[in-house]
Amino acid sequence: MANPPAPAPRNVTLWTGRAMLWWARLLQHTGAGKTRRKQHVARRNAAMRAAHARGIDRDTITRTIGLYGEQVRKALRGEPTNE
Repeated sequence: MANPPAPAPRNVTLWTGRAMLWWARLLQHTGAGKTRRKQHVARRNAAMRAAHARGIDRDTITRTIGLYGEQVRKALRGEPTNE
């Protein structure tokens, strides 16, 4: 028997996902000093994971943040990116 389709995300969940995506985009496009770069990237990756967990698909994240697809896939898996 096939699994039932996943329910569509609720409006509040989708809204918070979009807010997390906005936060990830802001972190990506603002400058950070060299000493804070690692923390900056970690916060951005956490925000991308939170947006993805709330219903934002990977392609939208890739397009909005402006990273390569492989970097976004690594970040969503929780692996360190090449930055």
